[in-house]
Amino acid sequence: MVIDKIGNINNIVEPRKSRNVPQARETRRDDSVHISTEGKMAADAARQTQIVREAPDVRTERVNQLREQIANGTYNFDDDRIIEKVAERIATFLLRR
Repeated sequence: MVIDKIGNINNIVEPRKSRNVPQARETRRDDSVHISTEGKMAADAARQTQIVREAPDVRTERVNQLREQIANGTYNFDDDRIIEKVAERIATFLLRR
């Protein structure tokens, strides 16, 4: 039994030499960023929101001052003004619905 021409053993091709590829041209650009007016306004709003979130919910100086006035009996309680404020808040709440 004679085995002849197994696979492509007789068709071996020499590898081609690589050709020189011209180097890419150097392009020099300076990067820059342009922030739109809307972007600046959004950043400002976010900054202000963060300031409000970090602010204390209770003004302790004012609370202490009022407590002292109530304890001393010097707090001026204006019934009409309070009724107006409560009515105004109720109206605002109802109009938002």
